[in-house]
Amino acid sequence: MTYEESLKYLDGLIGFGIRPGLERINSVLSRLDFPQKNYRTVHVTGTNGKGSVSAMLAAILKADGQNVGLFTSPHLESYRERISIGGENISEQDFADAIDAVKNTGIRATHFETLTAAAFFHFSRKKIDIAVIEVGIGGTYDSTNVITPEVSIITTVAREHENILGDLKSIAENKAGIIKPNVPVVTGANGLPLEIIREVAKKNNSALYDISEPANVETNLSGEFQKLNAAIAIRAAKILGIDDRTIGTGLLEVKHPGRFEIVKKNSGTIVIDGAHNPHGAKALRTSLDKYFPAGNRVWIFGVLSDKNFDEMIKILFRQNDFVIVTPPNSERAEPIEKLCEILTANGIKNIGAEKRSDAVKKFLTSDAEIKIAAGSLYLIGNIRKFLIQ
Repeated sequence: MTYEESLKYLDGLIGFGIRPGLERINSVLSRLDFPQKNYRTVHVTGTNGKGSVSAMLAAILKADGQNVGLFTSPHLESYRERISIGGENISEQDFADAIDAVKNTGIRATHFETLTAAAFFHFSRKKIDIAVIEVGIGGTYDSTNVITPEVSIITTVAREHENILGDLKSIAENKAGIIKPNVPVVTGANGLPLEIIREVAKKNNSALYDISEPANVETNLSGEFQKLNAAIAIRAAKILGIDDRTIGTGLLEVKHPGRFEIVKKNSGTIVIDGAHNPHGAKALRTSLDKYFPAGNRVWIFGVLSDKNFDEMIKILFRQNDFVIVTPPNSERAEPIEKLCEILTANGIKNIGAEKRSDAVKKFLTSDAEIKIAAGSLYLIGNIRKFLIQ
């Protein structure tokens, strides 16, 4: 199988949809001889911050001299970003080989199950020491929930994917589903979700580390919200026996594109952030108001239809901001006409609705002091490739 053939195969699985449950993934992994059992793991879930925490912890483990795999999602520009070792994305041929191995099990797995099994297979093949594994959605029935990690991490818990996961209580229960007997748990959750996580941890005899205070440390990632993420990653690293000096080194070397990523272009500043729910929108707005309180703001914004974009719009935009609305590169993109209606209803007068190519050009050529690309990762990845070359 070539890389192009592997991408075509994956595209063909999208129509199979999201099918929660562990039966298929267990069958696939059985035929691959359970590759996920050949290395240690850390499991990470949460509404926001799970990608950043995963990246931080992987960087810390690398600084400790370990051969570290990282499985995360979604990607910005390439599927290869989802599977990496030591900070290097999987090669095209290794990616194709891993997808081919999963295909050859003869079991029709979903799109995400296939990627999960491919990552587990690749990590085993490359004989890594430890893998940081980020869930896709939820926890209990996520295809990654077939590992027995050394640490379970639940970053934050807020409303998301409610059509799949239900109300806040159900969401918290689902994320707490990654907790395994006698495996320590680190969480940044609060309120009702924390109560539920505490109860599940107690039932599993799992030590619980409740992180409520941000860490006063330097990291290579911008944004106020990264301080709590850092605190979570630090606690997990200490559970794994890593010393403070190594933790500090890893945090200064971590990379996680598209999360309050600041790019200087000509005389302006561009912020790229994958905020795609109200909790993430609040974190983005807080950081913008702290680091760039003055100056004109122009946005390029687009979201998927299953997101709570009504609430996001109320949080993100000031009334004098200029918002360019365009669809993300996804079949699930919310129609831009509806977004424009909601923006108008919230008092935003400066609105542009454009097809993606025109919107990107208009955004990049704006003379605004602060430009922000936000919403779906399927949109900001498209913006980023024009900037990071």
